[in-house]
Amino acid sequence: MFDPSGLGAALTSLRAIIELARNANDAQLAMKISSEIANVQGRLIDVQQQAVALQAENQELRAEVERVRSSVVFHHSVNWRVLSDGTEDGPFCPVCISAGVHMRLMVAEGFDQTTEVWHLRCPKCHLVGVGWEGVGGMGRELLYPVPKELIPDLRYFVRS
Repeated sequence: MFDPSGLGAALTSLRAIIELARNANDAQLAMKISSEIANVQGRLIDVQQQAVALQAENQELRAEVERVRSSVVFHHSVNWRVLSDGTEDGPFCPVCISAGVHMRLMVAEGFDQTTEVWHLRCPKCHLVGVGWEGVGGMGRELLYPVPKELIPDLRYFVRS
């Protein structure tokens, strides 16, 4: 025979089982979400540590650039590197120095080098001039007259 009170109890039990299953699924979902959040937080911490390391490296590189810039002086139309003992090494191209490159100047061909100055040029091509002088590579190359007494012996030639 059919017992309606048993049906009510069975439905109540079924509701309780469904609620328990839903709560269990919700708990599993909550744990899964919590686990993913912890994973994302761990990744964020790693990224923050990398950012701090990159900032420190950036500061070190900027300090090195500043040390290099402050170790260069300009006189007699060219740049000179100041060495740790206070002496100067050079001459270096001012155009290249402004671009962050220490390009040593070389003797310019076709000039009288028997005078009291060396006529120097940069091995890298720097065309100057405005308007027609600079069109199509027609500008003139920079020339630096530097007193010979500023350049170490045997740098370019043996002096007579």
